[in-house]
Amino acid sequence: MRDTGRSASERPAGVIAGFGFRTGASVQSFEDALAQAAQGREVTAIAAQSDKAAKPAFADFIRATGLPLYRVTQEQAQRMDTVTHSPASQAARQTGSVAEAVALAAAGRGARLSGGRVISQDRKATCALAVVEASETCAPDKTIPDKKTSNAFNQGETS
Repeated sequence: MRDTGRSASERPAGVIAGFGFRTGASVQSFEDALAQAAQGREVTAIAAQSDKAAKPAFADFIRATGLPLYRVTQEQAQRMDTVTHSPASQAARQTGSVAEAVALAAAGRGARLSGGRVISQDRKATCALAVVEASETCAPDKTIPDKKTSNAFNQGETS
């Protein structure tokens, strides 16, 4: 696994796939959710909440992708404004969508969601993509943006 212990304060470039998942999610759950979300786009990094990143099936998935993993704390995820608002996610993690929140938190200031989260066919994993423009990645940003500035998607700039 190429998990280098990166935190959300170290900003990746490109397209970051954020994941949320239930206990019992399998490698196939993650692969399915990623394929649906990416729709052929190249993903450059993966993000998940810190406490879930080491789960065996997720670790196997990360190892198989060969992509870097960004760990996002619950506090960082809670600061993100998500497009999707799942009651289960809100109750468990105090965010509307874990996948959207961790993707945005890992991507950093200026990132935007490419859309809402998608759900794997077995309903055990979700994935959302955050896009980081090249001009936004020149210098690491040590702060996590607040809900009002977290992404252009919520401001009507969709792709």
